[in-house]
Amino acid sequence: MFRKLFFTLGQIYQSWLAALESVVINKLRTGLSLGGVTIGIFAIITVFTLVDSMALHIRQGIESLGSNTLYVSKWPWEGGGEWWKYSNRPQVSLDEYRETQALLPQAEVAFMTSFNRTARHGSLYVDNATVLCVSHNYDRIQTTEIDQGRYFTPFESAHGSRVAILGPEIAEQLFDGSDPVGKTIRIGDIKLHVIGLLAKAGNSVAFNSLDRSILIPLSLTGNFINLRWAPTDMIITGPDGTDMENLKAEVSSIMRRLRRLSPQTEDNFALNEVSIMNNIFDEMYRKINLAGGIIGLFSILVGGFGVANIMFVTVRERIVQIGIQKALGARPYFILCQFLFEAMILSVIGGAIGLAMVYIGTLLVNHFSNFTLVLTFSNILLGLTIASIVGAVAGLFPAWSAARMDPVQAISHT
Repeated sequence: MFRKLFFTLGQIYQSWLAALESVVINKLRTGLSLGGVTIGIFAIITVFTLVDSMALHIRQGIESLGSNTLYVSKWPWEGGGEWWKYSNRPQVSLDEYRETQALLPQAEVAFMTSFNRTARHGSLYVDNATVLCVSHNYDRIQTTEIDQGRYFTPFESAHGSRVAILGPEIAEQLFDGSDPVGKTIRIGDIKLHVIGLLAKAGNSVAFNSLDRSILIPLSLTGNFINLRWAPTDMIITGPDGTDMENLKAEVSSIMRRLRRLSPQTEDNFALNEVSIMNNIFDEMYRKINLAGGIIGLFSILVGGFGVANIMFVTVRERIVQIGIQKALGARPYFILCQFLFEAMILSVIGGAIGLAMVYIGTLLVNHFSNFTLVLTFSNILLGLTIASIVGAVAGLFPAWSAARMDPVQAISHT
């Protein structure tokens, strides 16, 4: 039994060597058969790499929002077709923020609003800079790493001191690379003293970082806008291990009581959390992956037909050789494996070239842009697996036809 097994394995190994030798010898034919598979694998893995990299950036942005954080606002993150209903909702007010803060002593409760203005320093200016008006404890909930200078003091936050913390892109454009801390900027007619510079975070695909933002104390907001009409958010973060369903129920109860909503009345506020964003983007990933897979499938089919055509030509060229091998005692599975392995080798080489092109593309994108592409091991394995399957399927019928040849007819073929 073992002797027969070893003999069979030896025959398969010899088939592998014969297939490899044929690929090496017939360089032109090998090169012609690689193109379709190379393009197909390049197309599929490029799409999957882009989607995976986008997902990584988006998830990093989502994580920065806080996994145990609620955002109380006018608009739900899911959106939907009832925008007219949401537009009639009131904004979250400062009084509601203060009441909620008092009623949830175990949680961090912050408040923020934003608007766009032109920021100036001397002759330099930045149009449409995002000005974030934030409560004092905003830095305890959101990532606000200070690179230079400091954050607001409690006195500055409480008394509306004319101070500001700049994002790195704002600072670069207004101060041309020099240290902005201790200098002044203007937003409208208001002069602000720069007390801090945020560390560079980079932009997520889905979320704008604070790089192009200016932070000012919430108590300074009245100098710029009317909070009654401005978009506002109340941000609530529970301690580690917080049950988000209990926190949502508690916040919902507080907001309904503050707004005097009857039990039959629908909520006129939205409680948004990170899981909502994850669900939205998970659905988006599935759709993009499906679309990319369908596009790549057509490319792979073209590549598979190319390999099959080449293998039929190969079988026709080696009919006499096949006849001699069978006359000398070669088993059908030896002939079958020889051509099948050759088709798989061709496809895997084509797939490897496609993966190399994707890798070079990621290096170029990472070098010349701020967006980071990552070619994962799972995508490399997926590309090689697809290439192997394409080779096996494309080479199966030509290999089967070669294995079934009659040795006498094959030898006498001219």
